[in-house]
Amino acid sequence: RKVIQKINQHMKSLLQISKDKTKLIPYAEVIIGIILLSLEVYDYFTLYSMEEVDAMYGGIVDFYKYKENTFCPAFLWTMLILTGISYWTNKKLYWISTQALILLLLLKAILPFYAIFIELNPIVFYIFPLCYFTLFIAIEIQLFKINQIESIDISTKTKLSGLGVGILCCIIYILLL
Repeated sequence: RKVIQKINQHMKSLLQISKDKTKLIPYAEVIIGIILLSLEVYDYFTLYSMEEVDAMYGGIVDFYKYKENTFCPAFLWTMLILTGISYWTNKKLYWISTQALILLLLLKAILPFYAIFIELNPIVFYIFPLCYFTLFIAIEIQLFKINQIESIDISTKTKLSGLGVGILCCIIYILLL
């Protein structure tokens, strides 16, 4: 009986450490987001625009980062900051913004490869979205296993809101390209 009590105490201490670590995630999101957003703002004010480079060199240089290329990353880093801040305002809002951020990060990671593979083989046009949604569902399953998420009453409306906001963020990101 004493052994079982010690095991229970040990498990409770492990769960407490796990909960403390999950509280660090929003801090990391805000700090990393601020650093990366400030780098994009710096790039925006120091880089040349496409028109200026075209006027200077008589043609657009492909390997150069332009002022216009900072909009998409700035949107992504702003979403990262807002996700971290939403942790302290409302847990459901944090969950929704986390879903949007996950969808946005998956889009950012997959979009360049998708553009390359679609030219090579049109069958990838059907396989890549399937892989994309499979990866999203796998991440969602892992998120639902977190004790902190289980303590929040997440309804179907909240889940659909997270998916809708994520799709809207992806559309905005694509429009900023």
